[in-house]
Amino acid sequence: MPSERPDRSEATGNRDRNVSRREVLGGLAAVGSLAVAGCSSIPGLGGRRPVWRRDIDGAFMAGPPAVTDELVLVGMQDKALYGLRREDGSTALRFETGGPIEARPVAPASGGPYHVHSTDGDLYAVDSAGDELWRDEGTPYRARLVRTGSLVAELDLAGPENTLAGYDPQTGDRRFERAVSSYFLNGVTDDSFVVPVPVSETESRVTSLSPADGSVRWRTEPRRWYSNVVADARLVVAARDGTLTAFERSDGSVRWRVPIGDVGRTMVLGSQAYLTRDRDGGRQELLAFDRETGERLWENPTGYQIRAVEATDDAVFVGSRVDDPDGGILGRIDCFGLDGTRRWQTVTGLPSLDSLGVTDSRVVAVWDRGFEVLARETGASRWSYEPESYSRLSLRVEPSSVFVSYVGDGAVARFPLD
Repeated sequence: MPSERPDRSEATGNRDRNVSRREVLGGLAAVGSLAVAGCSSIPGLGGRRPVWRRDIDGAFMAGPPAVTDELVLVGMQDKALYGLRREDGSTALRFETGGPIEARPVAPASGGPYHVHSTDGDLYAVDSAGDELWRDEGTPYRARLVRTGSLVAELDLAGPENTLAGYDPQTGDRRFERAVSSYFLNGVTDDSFVVPVPVSETESRVTSLSPADGSVRWRTEPRRWYSNVVADARLVVAARDGTLTAFERSDGSVRWRVPIGDVGRTMVLGSQAYLTRDRDGGRQELLAFDRETGERLWENPTGYQIRAVEATDDAVFVGSRVDDPDGGILGRIDCFGLDGTRRWQTVTGLPSLDSLGVTDSRVVAVWDRGFEVLARETGASRWSYEPESYSRLSLRVEPSSVFVSYVGDGAVARFPLD
């Protein structure tokens, strides 16, 4: 696939880093791991060690983690939800469900309750002591959860059409159930849900729902399927048929509408509205629009296959892929200022790039089986990690830590983000 290639000196540095990584992993395999009181500490690449690593006996597989002020919540293949203390990985609670847990739990920052969907089809609420608060029996084995201050919502992905159901977090009372034409819940705030709702096999509406009862607050006229809808506390933006439209979050009135041509799947709201678009030769670019007027502010090329866009108050970070001159693929990160200036560009040592996490001082580039930590201001690589077992990983990036689930090992670890 044609793409923008990194310059030769940069690629050479990455090749050296890949070789050293394999050598380090071989050394780790020979040394083994150190286990103390149910936790283990395994050397990470670049000299990094986890603050703690917890292997759950008999779990075999782990789901993606959720993090509160005190706990790391993770579901396991042994059918249990674990609450591990952030500081040392010790068990604060264990709650058993009727099936393995593959979805990410949801929880408020403190106090509970905690909510988890099990592959037995049920949604569970667990209090801070680890006791069942309520349970809603169902049939979907695949679902996503989202939590606001006043609502838990479950998106059922297993049926003939995707179904969104809303629950009271404390009592489990089901407030509403609606068919939606979305695989993600990107438009959720404390006061409304914004989702595309199907009208027919070819049309949908952008619809704002009340978290209290699922009633319609506003909706657009039926149109040919909306390919992208994103929202934040102030604005809703939707792409359809070569047009980008911004709606007022409060009443659905149109703030602006601009032609955009063919666009990619990724759309993000930050200080600006960002959209990906294909370019000739297989490359992609990022477009930036003014939130108030819809004016196109700038456009910049990246690699091919943009995989992640993370917006902050003063910059936007774009993760894409580029060809490695020695064969294969490498992950690339571009950092742009709000004026479109490219602040830095880094081709990582990762053989792909699936997501990004951004903190005040670091950028965490993630692929399926490892991650690399870079300096936010310069893009310089600080350290990287790949597990000895080559397990798939699922991450939660916090301001000072990275919490990692080892999907294939049934383990959880905390790394310092320095």
